[in-house]
Amino acid sequence: MRTSPEAPAPHRARPLLHGRDVHVWSIDLEGEPGDAACLDEREHERARRFVFVEHARRYLRAHVALRHILAAYVDGRPGELHLAESQYGKPQLLPPHAGLHFSLSHSKALALVAVGVCNELGVDIEATTTAPPEPGLAAAVLCTDELERLSCLPEAEQAQSFIACWARKEACLKAIGLGLQLPPSTLHVGLGEQRVHLRVAGRDLELVPLRVPTGYRAALAVQSGFGAVHRFEYEAPD
Repeated sequence: MRTSPEAPAPHRARPLLHGRDVHVWSIDLEGEPGDAACLDEREHERARRFVFVEHARRYLRAHVALRHILAAYVDGRPGELHLAESQYGKPQLLPPHAGLHFSLSHSKALALVAVGVCNELGVDIEATTTAPPEPGLAAAVLCTDELERLSCLPEAEQAQSFIACWARKEACLKAIGLGLQLPPSTLHVGLGEQRVHLRVAGRDLELVPLRVPTGYRAALAVQSGFGAVHRFEYEAPD
């Protein structure tokens, strides 16, 4: 099934990745976490750190879904996958499934998981707001050109444009695996929302916006580019 970045579809069969294609899964975080026993102690410890029960529940649901999605690709069991983080916090699968690249992002009631086999990738989703960003936050995220362009927009458009730009930068930083070691304000992605090629920290990236429900902005970045983007809706196992 070939789809565009804007057309998610329910999927239950074992997913197959072809060449440079990328799969992006949408996960509804409303509802119970499901089989939290498949998570490791590190994941449970992180869930316990949340102050609000709702935030912990959404975290657990996102990570249970992530394990079930990844297990489907490697024909394994969710609880038997070995997940770790790189030096800069990028999640990764350890051997024998180290060749599968993935990225998870969640915000409020929605999460996205991107999966590929050829190149490192990053996905990010951010809940929007109606309030323009505070000057200090904008300066920490946007470069000089982006700040100037943001200031030229009508105030009603500034909040949406800022969040969309933030999601694009986060996707890029995840794709190159440096996290906030590279300050977002040093990365220029622009305020436009279209598919673009970038050079970031010595890596070639292809960046594309993803269509998500009203109230969110999302983006996908892949090192050295990608083929088609296939969208799926995650359905928890019965």
